[in-house]
Order: sequence, then C-alpha cells, then structure tokens
Amino acid sequence: MIRTILALHKSSGIYVATSHLWLRLMSRLRGAVIGSHCGSRSLSIGPRSYIRGLSCIRIGPGFETAEGLWLEALTSFAGKDYAPRIVIGDRVHISRWSHIAAINSIDIGSDVLIGSNVLISDHSHGSYRGIVHSDPTIAPMNRGLSSNGPVTIGRNVWIGDHAVITPGCSVGEGSIIGANSVVTNDIPPFTIAVGSPAQCIKVFDFSVREWVDSRREH
Repeated sequence: MIRTILALHKSSGIYVATSHLWLRLMSRLRGAVIGSHCGSRSLSIGPRSYIRGLSCIRIGPGFETAEGLWLEALTSFAGKDYAPRIVIGDRVHISRWSHIAAINSIDIGSDVLIGSNVLISDHSHGSYRGIVHSDPTIAPMNRGLSSNGPVTIGRNVWIGDHAVITPGCSVGEGSIIGANSVVTNDIPPFTIAVGSPAQCIKVFDFSVREWVDSRREH
C-alpha cells in the first residue's frame, strides 16, 4: 500500500494520494467489522456497500471489493422465510456496483475475479416454469420469490462487466464469462462463453496450452 501511495503522490499529487489512503483504511476497517461475522478478518469492503444476512454468509481471506457491493442472503421476504447460504472462497475480487443475492445457495470459488455491475442471483420475483406460474397482473414486488436451483462458480473464474448469472447455473473452473453476457445454462470448465444467452466459443487445450475455437469443425 505504501508503494502505491507514494506513486500516486508523485503522479497525481497529495490530494489524490491522501484520498486513496483514506479510502483504503476505511475499507479495511469495514472489512474487519464485517469479517468478524463472516469467518474472516482480512477483508477489504468498499464504500456504499450493502451487506445483509451475515449469519448466512461465509467469506474467505483476501476478499476485496470496490464501492457499491450489494451482498445479501435473504432470510425472509413478503412473509415467507428462507434458509440461504452464500460461501465465497479465498482472494475473491469484485469491482464496482455488483449484486450477489441468495434465498437458496450461491457458492463462489477461490481466486474469482468479478467485474463491475455483475448480477449473481439464485432467485427471481415470481415463478415462470414448473407447476405454479405467477400472475402477470400482480405487481412484481408482490410476487413471492422462487429459486430454480443454486448457483455455483468454480475457482479461477473471470466474470466480465455487466454479466448476469441466473438461478440454477454453474460456471466451471477456469472459465471466462464475457462482458454483457447472460448465463442461462451450465458453462463447462476452462471455456470462454459470451452472448445472451451465453454460448461457449473457446476451450483451453491443455495439450498445446492455448485457447482454441470450440466451434471449429473436426
């Protein structure tokens, strides 16, 4: 941190350097307080973050997030109780204004990098498949929450800005989700997926240590 502050002082002046130092110290303070409830004290939580349901959240050491994180395990909504679980591994980094919310289960592996404005959710307002379907004449806020299954993100995954991970999906280890992509089905390990809905376009070939086009004809 000291090296960063000195570099900022040299390139941008004392005001920028001092502001950065203050933000870092406050992030560490928030992390210490929140981490005491989540099983880890080495957290760095950015300003304007909204975190609820700490008794249902576990976070590994080295967690860092920029401003505006919305992290919530909902234990009740509209008169109904839930038993949510959010588990975040070690050294997970999240950029600005991302939203992670669970009524069921979200599991994020270690060394995951999450971009800005990313949504990871295991539920929706209302039910739109299966036996019971929500009435569209009822306001969305008054429709009960429903989950299509847990969300699992493997270790070493990179999720680009504005991506959405929908309920019941998994992203395999080492995979990359492109910016603005919407994941609606499971993504295999060691693949690059882009689009809405997200489709795999490349896989990592361990025999040649390269990312190769998964759509090419064999």
